[in-house]
Amino acid sequence: MPSHQSAKEEIKRAADIVQVIGQFVQLKKAGKNFVGLCPFHAEKDPSFTVSSDRQMFHCFGCKKGGDIFAFGIDYHGLTFPEALKDLAERYNVQITDKFSAIEEKKKSKLRETLLKINEAATLYFQQALSKTAIENPAADYLKKRAISNEIISEFRLGYAPDKWHGIVDYLRRHKIDLERAVQAGLIIPKKGGGYYDRFRGRIMFPILNLRGQVVGFGGRVLDDSLPKYLNTPETPVFHKGEFPYGLHASFKAIRQKGIAVIVEGYMDLLALRRHGLDEVVATLGTALTDQHIRKIKGYAKEAVVVFDPDEAGRNAALRSLPLFLNEGLPARAVVLPDGHDPDSFVNTKGLPEFLKLLDSASSMFDFFLAQKLTQDDSDIEGKVHALKEILPVLSQLRNAAQRSLYVGRLSERIGIKEEVVLSELKSFKQNRSGDAPERGLKDRLKGRKLDKKIGDIQLLNLLVHHPKTITGLMDSGCRDLLSDDTASKIVEVIFDKYRREGQFSPENIEDTLDNDDVRIRLREVMVADSIYSDQEVKQAVEEIREKARQKRLSDSVAEVKGDPEALNKMLLSKRRAQISY
Repeated sequence: MPSHQSAKEEIKRAADIVQVIGQFVQLKKAGKNFVGLCPFHAEKDPSFTVSSDRQMFHCFGCKKGGDIFAFGIDYHGLTFPEALKDLAERYNVQITDKFSAIEEKKKSKLRETLLKINEAATLYFQQALSKTAIENPAADYLKKRAISNEIISEFRLGYAPDKWHGIVDYLRRHKIDLERAVQAGLIIPKKGGGYYDRFRGRIMFPILNLRGQVVGFGGRVLDDSLPKYLNTPETPVFHKGEFPYGLHASFKAIRQKGIAVIVEGYMDLLALRRHGLDEVVATLGTALTDQHIRKIKGYAKEAVVVFDPDEAGRNAALRSLPLFLNEGLPARAVVLPDGHDPDSFVNTKGLPEFLKLLDSASSMFDFFLAQKLTQDDSDIEGKVHALKEILPVLSQLRNAAQRSLYVGRLSERIGIKEEVVLSELKSFKQNRSGDAPERGLKDRLKGRKLDKKIGDIQLLNLLVHHPKTITGLMDSGCRDLLSDDTASKIVEVIFDKYRREGQFSPENIEDTLDNDDVRIRLREVMVADSIYSDQEVKQAVEEIREKARQKRLSDSVAEVKGDPEALNKMLLSKRRAQISY
């Protein structure tokens, strides 16, 4: 079977990075590349670039990037062996098992073990749910909540019996390492020795990643005891704020319809799915996070967030607005009628009425504005307070037309002149700390509009996009023209590789670089367009060679400046060289 290196190359030949990443990030064609909103950091303007030619990705904002394997590692939280294995299975490439470094292989082995333990636990919980109603109050509960057998099966629901050692005994009978089960978050060690079950007397909701693997669990009580929900703690395979519940089953519908409906609880999602609403995800009973939104925006063009009508639900809606603005995903808000959550509403009113609520949802900003101005804002103090509450949100809107619209709405609603609001907004933005606005995508890809004088960017661009120039520049001394150590290192690697192998391909040198700054600079040059046209390349090489020659002569003059005789000889040699040139 092929080694891991040959398997890597075979996978790269078989796979299309645009297709692979496009499953998780909405990409649009932009020249020769594809662009989208970065799934690794908050942004409104797309700086995440995928190059089909180079088979690599790079974000000009957060600087993450690399090949198809790097994406699996960063996006899915895989180790390299896991990313390699996942892609090899997808593209029918065989690999050997002996390919990873010792520590990397340990991490991979641990994750694999924990996933197997979670799978065993899922079977245990499913078996417990399938028992008779006398032993199993969960079955009656789900029946009363109108959760169908099809939904139970699709989402692999289960039941954790109200026992202290139920799953402990089950795992022990199946010869599963109980210390590893502790790491999986399923059992808890006793102070005096032994273990007990973490989940007891709860309906169990397995949490699956996008690869269909059980990474953790959520457990819901059958009565009014607290805590109502209990989730798996942080483990090497489970991070609570990372994936919305149900995304593995909903992402196709979300992509098809362009909209994601976000609810709070597991039961809310299952009830909506039973009624035929497939484009829904839930937040594991916790607050909405920026990571949730980043995952969702890879499939959805818009989100509708459904909040409970109580104060906690309204506060959650208000907190979520900056998240959506930061992540660049348009969102609308729905607050249900008093006494209802999505589960109870759809079961009593039906899906058509629920869809009417979704259709009538106002934008998240309008909802935010209405909530902030419900207090007594008739006096000066109230107006000032409301303005201070809303300015931080307004300042995050980069679209000038959208910002102007909301300033107008605020001005009209609060009774403060529009120019006063704009002045306060300007003052707020000037005084707050933060980064300068990002440049547009075109500027990021092509760099600033440059004159074609020779510098670090020009030389790197020439070598990467016109490799035939290497032979004419390799011994020219052009490295002496570089002002940056990062650029110098890249040029050194390019020349060294060409000397040893007689050829150069920029896609194959990133793995040989041992410095993140150098790799980032190389990726940025690789995904950029060529600065020079084919007709300008020859002239650029000649200019670089001449500049390098002039630099050498200047350096030599500086060295002999204190020796008049040597200086005269040097100047004479320089004049002769200019004449011959």
